[in-house]
Amino acid sequence: MSAPLPVTAAAPPTQFERRCLIALLVLAALLRLGVICWKPESLAEDRDLYWGIAQHLAAGEGFVHPDFGHPTAYRPPLYPLLLAVIVWLGGGPKTLGVVQIGLGVATVWLTWRLARKLGLKSNALLAAAFVALNPLLIQATALAMTETLCAVLLVAVLWSVAGIGAAKRRWPLGVWIGLAVLCRPTVWAAVTLASGVIAVCCFGTTATGKRRRIVEVSRGLLPTVVAFGLTIAPWVIRNWFVFGTLIVTTTHGGYTMLLGNNDVAYREEIVQSSGGQWDSRAWQQSLEDELQQVDIARKDEVERDQWMGMLAGNWIAQHPREFAESCWLRQKRFWNLFPGGSDAGTLPKRIQWGVAVFFLLELSLAAVGLWRLRRDEFMTWLPLVFLLVSFAALHLVYWSNLRMRAPVEPVLALLAARGSRSFWHSDGG
Repeated sequence: MSAPLPVTAAAPPTQFERRCLIALLVLAALLRLGVICWKPESLAEDRDLYWGIAQHLAAGEGFVHPDFGHPTAYRPPLYPLLLAVIVWLGGGPKTLGVVQIGLGVATVWLTWRLARKLGLKSNALLAAAFVALNPLLIQATALAMTETLCAVLLVAVLWSVAGIGAAKRRWPLGVWIGLAVLCRPTVWAAVTLASGVIAVCCFGTTATGKRRRIVEVSRGLLPTVVAFGLTIAPWVIRNWFVFGTLIVTTTHGGYTMLLGNNDVAYREEIVQSSGGQWDSRAWQQSLEDELQQVDIARKDEVERDQWMGMLAGNWIAQHPREFAESCWLRQKRFWNLFPGGSDAGTLPKRIQWGVAVFFLLELSLAAVGLWRLRRDEFMTWLPLVFLLVSFAALHLVYWSNLRMRAPVEPVLALLAARGSRSFWHSDGG
């Protein structure tokens, strides 16, 4: 995500386009406010313990597990820090709702600006509309989870990538990438993929030009790498002192992998599937019993993470066919059209079908946009492809559902706008 990219100089938006953008921003805010008013209690639900961690942070007790009181790295730090600021200022779920509405509106605006920088011109409004009306992003506004924050951070990353040709913009790119990985560790997959591609491009050149190319790329990326390192350093250093080991992500990965790769999950979700996601509470309790039997305490998060990762790896090695079936199921859920989860059952059938039609249109146009990319613009769009591929690939192995796609919905919106544009230009541009 860090190679210099050519961008298109777009003409200033017309007054009509500006008015349409303002209308979209207002509509985005109203839709997000509407879902919060529909289920006001959702923002107070602490499904992933972010509120609990934030309470301890605001009280000056550190990043500790809210149920057991020991230091934790089970969740990424950025979102609890945001909640901690809200708590410290005397706010609560309602304040978070206002903040997340603001983040959602900012995502629409940044998507529009990025679309214009990518050369979509008037179709930039379509990209913004896809984000403003996106059911996943609207629903995420009413949840105390990372999707809303991560989505805006990823658009900020892509915006900075598109302007990396200017040296003064290389530092912000590193900061935005650092904040994104601290918000949602899945972003590490995109960072790793992009780094690998850049390395291959450098070392794949001819012997005479290899050294010069490596030096040029290294100098260009140095500000970004330094800014990225400084951004994530406090989390890494804290974990080193607390746990005595290098933790750049979380201690949650082993559990997430095991959740989707075990005998019970395979039986409940594939062999005896009822079409929904299995209730894992009984399995989780049996897992805790096994941890007690092997004498791994709750506070030993690193050892727990490694042990669960080992179990998942063993299951995958011993059940290759079942693993392949599970991967297929996870990809179907990641790219699902219909809403899922506990909230889906409360939605009227018409709304569920409306959501499905929205996603069918978006994904179809995104596929067209990806297919019709010209050779001369492919490098410009490559960072967006990196994000999509890395998120989808990671959730081949790790537990997945439709919500996991939410942070990259702006990417799909941009590709959909590109796909729509190709219908009106015979050259694909």
